[in-house]
Amino acid sequence: MLNDELLSVWLQLTNVIDNERLVEGMPFNEALVCGLLSGGCRTASELCAETRILKSQMNAILRSLEGKGVIARERSQTDRRCIELRLLPEGCSRYADGHRRALELVDRLIGAMGEEKVRTLIPLLHQVVDAFDLIQQEV
Repeated sequence: MLNDELLSVWLQLTNVIDNERLVEGMPFNEALVCGLLSGGCRTASELCAETRILKSQMNAILRSLEGKGVIARERSQTDRRCIELRLLPEGCSRYADGHRRALELVDRLIGAMGEEKVRTLIPLLHQVVDAFDLIQQEV
C-alpha cells in the first residue's frame, strides 16, 4: 500500500539523517539549534517555533549546550524581559566543523543522485514540509 511504502521510506530517511555520520560529535537536535543560532541570537520560544521541538525538550537541549560552553544566555538589548541565546566562539567552531562534514556528505549524495534529480527533489521536500505544517494546524 502507498501509505506503508511512504512511511517506510520516511523512517529510513529519518534514520539516515539522525545518525552520527551526519552530525558527528553532537546530537542531532543540538546541531539543529546551533545551526539556527549561527544565523544570530534567538529566544527559546523562537527556537521552539522554528524547530517544532517541545519547550521541555528545548530546555534540556539548551542546558546541555550551555553546560558544554557552546551557547550563552543574555538579556535582550531591546526587551530586557527576554533572554536571548547566542553561539559562543567554541560553539561556532564545533558547529562549523559538523556543518562542513554534513555538507561533504550532502555533496556525495548530489554526486550519487545527480544535480538534476536533487533540484527536482528540493521543491518536493518543501511541499512535504508545508503539507505536514497544514496537517499539524488541523490537529
